[in-house]
Amino acid sequence: MIVAVTLILTAVFAFPLIARLMGGSSPVRTPLAAFAPVAALVAVAATVIAVDVRWWLAALLAIPTAFLVRWQLPPGRRPSPRRALASDPAAADAETVIIRFLTLNALVGRASPAAIVSQVRQLQPDVLAVQELTPELAGSLAEAGLPELLPFSRLNPGPSSTGIGLWSRRPLSQLPPVPGTRSTMPRAQLDVGWPITITVVHPPAPLRGGQPGWQQDMDRLLTALTGTTGQQMVAGDFNASRDHGAFRRLLAAHLIDCADAAQRRPWPGFTWPANRRFPPVMRLDHILVTRAGVMVRETRTVAIPGTDHLGVLAVIALRPIRSDGWASSRRNAWSAGHAE
Repeated sequence: MIVAVTLILTAVFAFPLIARLMGGSSPVRTPLAAFAPVAALVAVAATVIAVDVRWWLAALLAIPTAFLVRWQLPPGRRPSPRRALASDPAAADAETVIIRFLTLNALVGRASPAAIVSQVRQLQPDVLAVQELTPELAGSLAEAGLPELLPFSRLNPGPSSTGIGLWSRRPLSQLPPVPGTRSTMPRAQLDVGWPITITVVHPPAPLRGGQPGWQQDMDRLLTALTGTTGQQMVAGDFNASRDHGAFRRLLAAHLIDCADAAQRRPWPGFTWPANRRFPPVMRLDHILVTRAGVMVRETRTVAIPGTDHLGVLAVIALRPIRSDGWASSRRNAWSAGHAE
């Protein structure tokens, strides 16, 4: 019986392991790779049970288990913001700007508009990005007083899961969306004393035939981001995690995930599914920022009734960067962009 349980658990975690190793870039491997966090728990259980079977079997299972667990561990922490700022007097001058960014998937407009506005009042984000924004939800948010809190906006509400909205305390200038994507990825320029390009993303879920569209959107997003100069913020429901090669390629393109780099952060910070009796099992919602001139002070997840995603709030300290991509202050540990 113990042998059978061990073999079953091994088979369960083997598929996400293989999918993750292969980059998660096929209609089968993409959804399987997303379950690598669950597979890590299953692998640990299989290894522990195998100890009662044969020591060599436990040792053998410990190898893939180590890979799965290592992939889910948080990157190393950086010096605290207070210490980092103290080490660089120039970092505390008037050039430093703090941006509080909140992103949320509203589940086809089912998220509570009153709860969203309440969280905006409480968390005081400077920027709010909402995916799956329907015309009805956009109207309800306006009636609930969101424009008084975040007066600048670029709204593209739509039916089903296609709508996206962006609100801000600071002026926004509309930019052309990411070209060639199946799901619209609007872009805007945020004025903080210098321009920051914001991209809101929501590629199709890589399920039920949606994987080719997901892959195309992730590839086109990477092309657009690498072709854009200056500081950038990219936020939304990526339908992807670090267990997908396409998402890791975004991080390799001089971007960091705020949930990885933040000085204060929940871990693992999973965001989906948020409306089940069990806790979320994967992190699909992200806020990415360019590495140069950035310190991520805090991230947290935000629960909103009516949706199956947790929102993500990031508190980001920014400094202007020169044309060569480095911060205008000294090249030191103030930038949190070295986190992998």
